[in-house]
Amino acid sequence: MKKINVRRFIQLSVIVTSVSTLFWIEPVGASVYNLMKPVYHVYIDGENVGTVDSRAVLNENIKELKKEQEANGVKLSVENDVEVVTERLFKPSVDNKEALEQLDEEITFTGEGYTLSFDGEQVGSFVSEEQAKDALWEYAKSLLTDDKVKQIERTSLNVFESGDKPHPIDAVELSQPFTVEKNEVNPEDILTEEEGVSLLKSGFEEEVPYKVTENQSLKQVAKKFNMDVKELMEKNNLSSEDEIQKGDQLNVLEKNKFVNVMETVEIEKTKEIPYQVTKKKSDSLLKGEKKVAQDGEKGKKTVTYKVKRENGKAVEKKVVKEDVSKEPVDEVIKIGTKVIPSKGTGSFAWPAVGGTITSKQGDRWGSYHKGIDIAGVSDKTIRTVDNGKVTAAGKRSGYGNQVTVNHNNGLKTTYSHLASISVSVGDTVQKGNKIGVMGNTGDSTGIHLHFEVYKNGDLENPMNYVKK
Repeated sequence: MKKINVRRFIQLSVIVTSVSTLFWIEPVGASVYNLMKPVYHVYIDGENVGTVDSRAVLNENIKELKKEQEANGVKLSVENDVEVVTERLFKPSVDNKEALEQLDEEITFTGEGYTLSFDGEQVGSFVSEEQAKDALWEYAKSLLTDDKVKQIERTSLNVFESGDKPHPIDAVELSQPFTVEKNEVNPEDILTEEEGVSLLKSGFEEEVPYKVTENQSLKQVAKKFNMDVKELMEKNNLSSEDEIQKGDQLNVLEKNKFVNVMETVEIEKTKEIPYQVTKKKSDSLLKGEKKVAQDGEKGKKTVTYKVKRENGKAVEKKVVKEDVSKEPVDEVIKIGTKVIPSKGTGSFAWPAVGGTITSKQGDRWGSYHKGIDIAGVSDKTIRTVDNGKVTAAGKRSGYGNQVTVNHNNGLKTTYSHLASISVSVGDTVQKGNKIGVMGNTGDSTGIHLHFEVYKNGDLENPMNYVKK
C-alpha cells in the first residue's frame, strides 16, 4: 500500500479549503462549499489503510476491537500511531467496509500487565498485581500443611478486619523474594490464575553444561534430563552417527523451580519409653534358675519436633522438647547363685514318704535280690537319700524307669520301677529332693520302690545305710 506524507497532505487540504473560501463573497460560493462532503483518510503508522465517511464509524470500530480483547479484564491501549486526515470533496469515494477490514488487520493493542518474577526469571503476566499474588498463593497452598494454610488465612482475615489488607502470600516463607512489576505486554500473553499456577508447578528449563560419564549413550543422557534425543542432538550439533565418550561436554536442558516454598512446623508425637531389664543375683535360687521379681512396664512421653519442610517434604527434623507423662518401670530378674553341693554327707535319709520294707536284700525266689523294696505309701514321692549328681535317668531292662545318683564319696544309689522321673542326667540334687514318683514299671509285681546301694562299685546292703 502506498505511503504518503501525512503532514504534506494536511497542508494541501488546508490550501484547498482556503481556496474554497475565496468564493464565499458571492452567494453561489457558499452553495458550492455546501455541496462538498467531508471524508476521513485513515493512516496507521504513516500508511493509508482506507477512507471512511464518518469519524464515528471509525471510533466505534476501534472501540469494538478493543472491547473484544479486553474480555479477560486486561486494560488495553492502541499500540499504533493512528492519524485521521479530513478532506471535503465534491464526489468523495469511500469504502467503509474495506477500510475497516484493513484497519482490523493493521491495528494492534498493547495491554497493561503485571509480571511475576523471581530473581529476574519471569513466570508470566497477569491482569493485576492481586491476581499474580493469588496464583502464587494457590501454588504455595498445595505445598503447605493444612494447619499452616488455615493459620495464614485466619491471620490475614483478622488484619483485614482491623483496617489493612495484606495478601496471604506475604506470610509465606519463600526461598527467594518475588516481584510484581507493571508493564506493557501483548494481551495474548496475559495468564489466567490457573495458567499461572500450572507454570509455577512445571518450573522452567535452563541450558546447562553436562560432562558425560563412562558408558553413557545419547539416549541415556536424554532420558536423564527428560529430553528428546533429537532435541539433544540439535543443541549439540550432533548426528545420529556421532558417539559420545567419557569426558565430552554437552549442553542439556535442566528443569528448575521458580521458587521453593519453605515451612517450619512443630509436630507432637506420643511415644513409648522402653523399660530396662535389671538382673540381680539371688542366693535363694539355684544357680541357673531365673525368676521375674518385678514385671517391666513401658513409659510414655510426648515428643515435640521442629520440622523444616521444603515444597511439602521434610528436609530437617529436630527434637525441641520431651514431656514424660509416665516413667517406665524396670523389669527385675533374679539370677540364682545358690550351688547345691554334689558331694554326699554319707548319712542317708529315707527315700520314700513313709512306707515299709516289703522285701530285704538276699536270696529270693531262686535268685539274689540286690536291694530293698519299699511300699505301702499314700504319697508316692521318691526322694534322693543324700547330695549328689544324677548320672542316669531313664528306662533300664527289668528295672523300668530308673534314676542313678552318684554321691561323689564312693557311694551310688539307684531308684527303680518309677512311674515318672523328675530329674535329668547332669542335675545336682540335695538330700530330700524329689527325683520321681513310685510306680510299677519294669519287672514288678506291684507299686513299690526298689532301692540299691553301691560303694566303690560293690553292692552294699541298703539296711546298713537307711533306717525307717
